[in-house]
Amino acid sequence: MSEKNPDPEALTRAAAQVRRLNGHLRKTKAPRALLERVEREAAALCAELAAHDHPGPYAQAGLDLSFVDQGGPPLHLTPAEFFPYSPIIGPLNPISPLIRFEKKGDEMVAEHVFDAPWNGPPGSVHGGVIALVFDELLGCIGAVSNVGGFTGTLTIVYRSLTPIGRPIRMRSWIERTEGVKTFVKGTMHCDFPKPDTLCAEAEGIFIRPKGSLGQQALERTGHR
Repeated sequence: MSEKNPDPEALTRAAAQVRRLNGHLRKTKAPRALLERVEREAAALCAELAAHDHPGPYAQAGLDLSFVDQGGPPLHLTPAEFFPYSPIIGPLNPISPLIRFEKKGDEMVAEHVFDAPWNGPPGSVHGGVIALVFDELLGCIGAVSNVGGFTGTLTIVYRSLTPIGRPIRMRSWIERTEGVKTFVKGTMHCDFPKPDTLCAEAEGIFIRPKGSLGQQALERTGHR
């Protein structure tokens, strides 16, 4: 495979191991010697990988933005196939918690157990992480329904702490569309401290850009 299109299976496996490494480093009580070894080996790998960096700009669906001016990815793809580089659901992104979104009927649903890297308050998911996940959860249902766009507004209401280490159920659905605007809602629930606890809920408005989506994204990043 070319540098522009790395082998997706190999990159998926490599990203998974880096994801595991991140989790262990966040929780580690390892001795100094082992941490220094991790530092040396990680630095050596970074030096090798640096020569193969794509210069950007970047997109969730690929290393470049060419796909958006070719009609976008096919709508039959799963969310992870649609956005393989997503920082939330992308198997090719090593910082992704790899939440597995699934479209069921008119909803996007998922269940995920957050690990220590996502901790905010003691034993709970960071509120900013919750907002990040909602942005993707609400945006994704519009994208795979062909009414997606840029986030215009995103309102989060935190109802209770979202626990680390316990299954969190998520769902989103499209309320309505008005012109270029798509109105979406979503929720997160868990069964702690009591069954079907509402952890957080969200509302978002997503704006479909006029003209080329690729050009819009390039202008947003300062490229022409």
